[in-house]
Amino acid sequence: MGPEMELVRSVEQVPRHPGGNRVAIGMWDGVHLGHQSILRALVDSARAAGGQSVVMGFDPHPMALLRPEEAPRHLQSVEERADVLAALGVDVHLVIPFTREFADLTADQFVDRILIGDLCARQVMVGFNFTFGRGGRGTAGTLVELCARHGVEVRVFEPVRLGGETVSSTAVRYLLAAGEVGRAGELLGRPFALSGEVIPGDRRGRRLGFPTANLNTAAGRQLPAPGVYAVRVTVLPPGRHAVLPHEGGVTRYGGMLNLGTRPTVGGTGLRVEVHLFGFQGDLYGRRLQVEFVRRLRAERAFPDLDALARQLHQDERNARAALAEFDPSLLSA
Repeated sequence: MGPEMELVRSVEQVPRHPGGNRVAIGMWDGVHLGHQSILRALVDSARAAGGQSVVMGFDPHPMALLRPEEAPRHLQSVEERADVLAALGVDVHLVIPFTREFADLTADQFVDRILIGDLCARQVMVGFNFTFGRGGRGTAGTLVELCARHGVEVRVFEPVRLGGETVSSTAVRYLLAAGEVGRAGELLGRPFALSGEVIPGDRRGRRLGFPTANLNTAAGRQLPAPGVYAVRVTVLPPGRHAVLPHEGGVTRYGGMLNLGTRPTVGGTGLRVEVHLFGFQGDLYGRRLQVEFVRRLRAERAFPDLDALARQLHQDERNARAALAEFDPSLLSA
């Protein structure tokens, strides 16, 4: 996370600011194009007023507490999201622990105690489908009415549509589950990415001529459909969990990734294994960010390792062709 933004987990930890707080509230999972429209307005408003931009989110997802069987898989970890928000210019990311006590706050109590009393909000921004308060009874309209009592403006943002589709975290999850990473990236405004620490594997890829880095990804994560993908890989600086495509000062590689159980060798557990083109060295203990560019094929079992190796060579050719269209600089090595 960039040094200019703070990640805090209670309202008491939000830094005091003489210019006051402009607050946007939501889940922000994925920080997709709809989220970004709110965040740009928030940052611009805070800067114009000489105030502080505060993005309020919740962890865990409210559904994990209220209806755990319906809780969605997350598109980002809190740390990944914080790094993305920092790169977008946000000053503070407030992640409120979603507890039973917090869930029991009425809409009035949320506004009076949290927004006005604790955060001294001077402006509030939410999406059109925002709900809050006990039982989710408060709506965006309720928020407008309650904040008006305190002279606080509320901006309610309409949905962003792309190609006739409403941009939402749910839509991104659906596309990823179908392996449509390109379309998911369009809704996100950047390629879908995940990060993880490189952990030891069985070194079988090295024996096949394709050494791989095995990523330890967070539990509960929404992953793309199993298969082989062309990817862009970033070696993250210490302390970072995500970078945006335009950020400099990092090393990027083209590569290909297998997400699956490795049926040819009798694998069982789901693994994320990535081969970096042109890389020489040791990545153990480093954190990588993998951006999904294109799905090349589904995972399948091969009759023997020789057949698998032949397919991997074809996968490499296909991955390089996809990356040549996406970011030719990755293949300069």
